[in-house]
Amino acid sequence: MSSAALPAEELQLQSLPASISTRNVTVYTRHKPSCPKNGEPYWKRCHCMKYLYLYKDGESRQVSAKTRSWEKAEERAQEIRDSWNPLRQLERALQAKVRQSESKQIALADAVSTFLNEVERLNREESTRAKYRLTLEERLLGWCATQKPPIVLLSELDVETVRRWIHSWPGAPTTRHNQHQRVITFLFFCVEQGWIKENPARKIKKVSPEQDETQPFTREQYDALIEATYSYDTRNTRKAGDTVNSRRARAYLKVLRWSGLRAGDAACLSRDKLRDDDSLFLYQRKVKGKASSPVYGLMPNDVAEELRNVPASAYTHPNYFLWSGRSKRKSEVSNWIKIFGKILAKATEKHPKLFQESDGQSKPGHLHMLRDTFAVEYLLAGMPLEEVSRLLGHSSVLITQKHYAPWVLERQRRLATSVRTAWSTMGINTDVPAASGANRRPVAFARSATSS
Repeated sequence: MSSAALPAEELQLQSLPASISTRNVTVYTRHKPSCPKNGEPYWKRCHCMKYLYLYKDGESRQVSAKTRSWEKAEERAQEIRDSWNPLRQLERALQAKVRQSESKQIALADAVSTFLNEVERLNREESTRAKYRLTLEERLLGWCATQKPPIVLLSELDVETVRRWIHSWPGAPTTRHNQHQRVITFLFFCVEQGWIKENPARKIKKVSPEQDETQPFTREQYDALIEATYSYDTRNTRKAGDTVNSRRARAYLKVLRWSGLRAGDAACLSRDKLRDDDSLFLYQRKVKGKASSPVYGLMPNDVAEELRNVPASAYTHPNYFLWSGRSKRKSEVSNWIKIFGKILAKATEKHPKLFQESDGQSKPGHLHMLRDTFAVEYLLAGMPLEEVSRLLGHSSVLITQKHYAPWVLERQRRLATSVRTAWSTMGINTDVPAASGANRRPVAFARSATSS
């Protein structure tokens, strides 16, 4: 097209000096002959077609913006300018990726499945995996399916939705506290994967867990439990406490009492963990930045010998004292809980005053109390809290202090001294009365560990 055939507006554009910019995109209006603004190429508010004047590296051309809107034509012009700028191109590509990731919707069921697979890959305990499955698959997905409309996408779990679900939880405060923590862990995993921006469960305050009072068995209660192991198994009355089941139950209770192991660890204890010097491997202590070191606990010789000679059942694996090696740890613990229930019932039948309150209600009695007995007896004997914490395998001494601080003998003595000093200042008699045998807590078991 010759210059004579171009409209007046384009003649004005071509008359611009090329030195203004080596690259430029300008929006202008190509007016209709009937337009009252004909001759004004930069008039924006008429409905005539908008065009783009492109100048690049000494060459120019005009293209239609394919719109009658000046704003849309400017957007098209900016796109062309950005296409000439490599940095802007990269920036736009990154922005497009961000928008794509934000618009990507993950199904809640897929997120739960991926998380549970990751928990299994990390070789978490079966009991831990079962708790996550219960919380996420049965409770979270089950609750979301009952909503109107059903909650299907992970992005739909905002703060208010998660709060409504949490308010529907039954159970004790400790149960709800632990479940809330598992939900936080799951949603934090989703944040790490880039599926959601924030963790809505962290914006909801967790209910405070109940702090159960530490209640160890007394010496008399422990002796009664050991005595009950001789009579709880009534299937063979001729042996009178020397049956395989009786000997295994007796050895199990003594290991719990004298090692401080948890019920599952004692039930699945392997033979190679008991050394010739009667020390028992408890756990591998992890020290940050250093090599880990094993922690051993010394057991009384008679307890260690009884454990070495414990009879095997028809299913016991030769590498373990009590375990078959095939059943799940949770199932093994459940089995021992049932056995302990029978032993406790027999002990209560023979010594009701030891295991019943004055109103006839049963006193607490469960396997973990033997671990508490282990810790409390050492603390009452004057062992430092830090060493008891190490024997128990706690990750921090603060955990031990939380549960066992009232039993620390040295602290009790300092407190009693402070009270008596205050009494003396107030003119109150500070003579210490002789403690009666019925009210005095034994510092250590006086009898042999194998006594009944």
